[in-house]
Formats: sequence, C-alpha cells, structure tokens
Amino acid sequence: MSRRWLGCGGVALALVLMAGGSHAQGALSALQTDMDQIAQRARPAVVTVFAQRTLPPKAGPRGLERRTRTRVGSGVAVEENGILTTASVVMNAQRVVIRTANGLQAEAQVAGLDPIFNLALLRVSSVRLPAVRFGDAKDGQIGSWVISLGTSYRAQPTQSVGNVAYRYREPHQSLLQLTNTVYPGNSGAAALNSRGELMGIVQGELSPPEPADADPGDERRPGGASFVLPIETVRPVFESLRRSGRVPHGFLGVRTRAASVQAVTGGDKTPIGALVESVVPGGPAESVGIKPGDLIVAFEGERVEYPEQLARWVAATRPGAPVKLVWVRDEIGRTGRATLGESPDPIPQWVLNDADAETPQPPVRVSELEREIRRLSDELERIKTSGQR
Repeated sequence: MSRRWLGCGGVALALVLMAGGSHAQGALSALQTDMDQIAQRARPAVVTVFAQRTLPPKAGPRGLERRTRTRVGSGVAVEENGILTTASVVMNAQRVVIRTANGLQAEAQVAGLDPIFNLALLRVSSVRLPAVRFGDAKDGQIGSWVISLGTSYRAQPTQSVGNVAYRYREPHQSLLQLTNTVYPGNSGAAALNSRGELMGIVQGELSPPEPADADPGDERRPGGASFVLPIETVRPVFESLRRSGRVPHGFLGVRTRAASVQAVTGGDKTPIGALVESVVPGGPAESVGIKPGDLIVAFEGERVEYPEQLARWVAATRPGAPVKLVWVRDEIGRTGRATLGESPDPIPQWVLNDADAETPQPPVRVSELEREIRRLSDELERIKTSGQR
C-alpha cells in the first residue's frame, strides 16, 4: 500500500516538475518574443556611422601615397534629424556619413561632441529618422533587462539581450557594465529598456572602434566587457550639445604629474596620486591652499591614483560646484573645499588624442578601467604566487 502511494507521489512530483519546466520555458519564450518586438520597432532609429579622415601621405612603392582612415561605429536617433553616438568614433573626422537600417546613406555634421563623457551629436538634413524616447534613471538598476542595438563595422545589424551587472560609481558620474555581447562597431549603439526606451549609450568594449578598412581575414569575434553611459548622464550632455555644441567643464587650476611608490620586495610601482607641479594664480586650487609639491590623494571622497583620473573627475563636475579635496604636504594630510571654475577650453587639451595617430585610442574612462583591471589582475597573480611559496 505504501509503495503504491510512493509510486503515485513520484509520478505526481515528476508531473509538477515537468509543468514547472514548461512554464519556465514558456516564460523565456515570451520574453524573447517581447525583446524581438522591441528591437524590431527600434531598429529604424539605429544607424551605422562612418567617420573619415585623411592622414599625411606615406612613402610607398609608387612614391607618396594618400591615405584615408575610416572609423566605424553605431548611432541612435533621438530626434528626427539628431543622432547620438560616441565622440571616440567621430573626433577629428573630416567627413561623417551615416547609413540607415534600410540602406539610405546621408552626410552628417558634427553638431557637438564631448570627449569627457564620450558623446557626440550628429545632424542630418536629407533623411528623417524615427526617434527613440529617453528612459528613466531607474532603468540602470542592477539586474535590469537591457537590449543593445547597433551595427557591426561591416554595417550589419547586431542585437544582444542581457542585464545590468554592475555600476561603476565615480564623483558626479557613473558607468554601467552589461552582460550583453559586444560586437566590433557597437561603440555608440543604443541600450534600450524593456519598454524600448533609451537607457544609455554603449561605449563599446575595452578596445577602440574598428577601422572599416581592416583586413577581412582579421575579423574579430564579439566579446569583451560592455560599458554603457547611463541615461541620467546622457540626457543633460545631449541637451548641452544641442543648445551650444559643447559641455561646460570644471576647472581646478593645477598642473600635475604621476606619483608612485615601489614596494621593498620589488614589483610594479603603485600609483599614489597626482603631484602638483604648478598652480594657476587666483584659481580654485590656490584659493583652497594647494601649492606646488603637494600630492592630491582624494577628490570628493574617492581615492586619486592618476593625474588623468583627477583631471577627468574635475572636468566632469559642473563649474561652480564645491568639491572636497585631500592633499598631502610634508607627510601631513590636509583637506579643503574648492569651488570649481569653468575650463577655458571647450575640449580639454589633455584628453585630445594625437590627430595623426595611426590607431585610435579607447575612450578615456574605458581605458582607465582597462588599466585598473590589468593592475588588479597583476596584484592577484602576485598574491597567488606568494601563497604557493
């Protein structure tokens, strides 16, 4: 009798598990269908961006040869004639062309760009595009579903579904890391929420935008870490670019260089801050008491490791904002609050890449993350090696 009931119970349990599995499979199928429908509606707003620049002639078998470099990225229409992409794709370009999802090609003008936030606004007059609506900051919560829509550097549509895995928080800005697959050419792609609204702009993976004239045999596979500038940062930058073609940047008034220390046991040097070389008379830094020779070690509660890091955090802060600084002089820590001025340069000189560089550099923030990941990997490797001894 008991065996019969146990047998029936086993069958019942199996039926419950099968029903649960079918329900889960059905839910996943429904989710995929919803995502596909959202992508299909938004696809016409996504374009391929070609940015061309003529390089200095180079000696070849037939004498001096003219060369043209083309960077390729993605873009998304936020107005019928306005497209957002990344500044790293179009910076220093002499000609910009966009190609729509249905194959139309049109000249585009750079209405404004900002390398600090790595965003650029393009204007096209010969085509009208369906605009994607802006989403909310809450869409960037960890675990939120994300659809990334872009194009490859061969102008083929790409699509990936994932979620927000992590949020890198920094003073006055943040960066989202997604589980979505990154394809070469996705720099500037649209990151959409589950309602099909724009929740951010894909910054790409830990590498520069792909050149269109790359050797076909060297085609890269999708991969890398996918980073997105969230909508709460994208929207005010877009409004500023639309209004004046630029973004006002904070100004501290110092010139710094790298400072580091090396452990007694050897190994790589550890960065310890930004060493002040000079101070602008009457500037915010001088007003708060910073002098040449001081070592700036913290900005708004965040540790400063590199001069570029401090410069970017300052530039990303609005002019007129008070910021907390920590610096060291004669091995004594000091603190103060400085009110930032406005940078006189529309694009800070320290962030401009060499216009004649053969290989475009990755966005500043992404390259810093790449450097930090390498540093942490080396540190973990040293710890493992020490533990094995």
